[in-house]
Amino acid sequence: MKTKLLYFLLFLFSTVSIAQTKKFEVSPVIAVEFPFANTAKDSDIKYDYTLRPSVGAAFKISFSEKFALQPEATLQLREVRTIRKENNDALFRNSVVYIVIPVYANYAITDNLSILAGPRLGLDLSFSASYSTGTNGSSSSTTGESPEFAGVVGFQYTTPIKIFVSLKGMYAFTTPDYAENVNESALMIGAGWFF
Repeated sequence: MKTKLLYFLLFLFSTVSIAQTKKFEVSPVIAVEFPFANTAKDSDIKYDYTLRPSVGAAFKISFSEKFALQPEATLQLREVRTIRKENNDALFRNSVVYIVIPVYANYAITDNLSILAGPRLGLDLSFSASYSTGTNGSSSSTTGESPEFAGVVGFQYTTPIKIFVSLKGMYAFTTPDYAENVNESALMIGAGWFF
């Protein structure tokens, strides 16, 4: 009987300890992504990217003082301009509803500085394509884009009043309809406020 009581008290103490250290925080997030490099199997195409602003929310689930999970969900505006080198035809790709869902492991190096690392999924819900073919006129169509998978690593600095700034690097690969394979790199700067 005493052993069972001891186990029960130990279980109760562990549960209370975990409940006290586990913390859930939510933050609005704004960010800008700077795409700067890519490779594609189709070497007849060159790419011209624009800045990618995004807005959304971050969720921080703390399991200890050092470790937390930080999933995010943001809407991102994207534009990609691809040019076929042989005839200079341009293809503009615009997505007004691009959802980016990363899940970061957040490890605190100090009280204010953390390392972020994890996978990221990008989903395109309304891709529009505008084709410019010079003398042949132009046409447009709407089509779904394949999901984008990425790995992300970066740093996040949090002030004492829970405002944070993050700097992350991203490497992504996808299979869009204008090339067999595209690997993109980008630098992301973001900010938010956990409450």
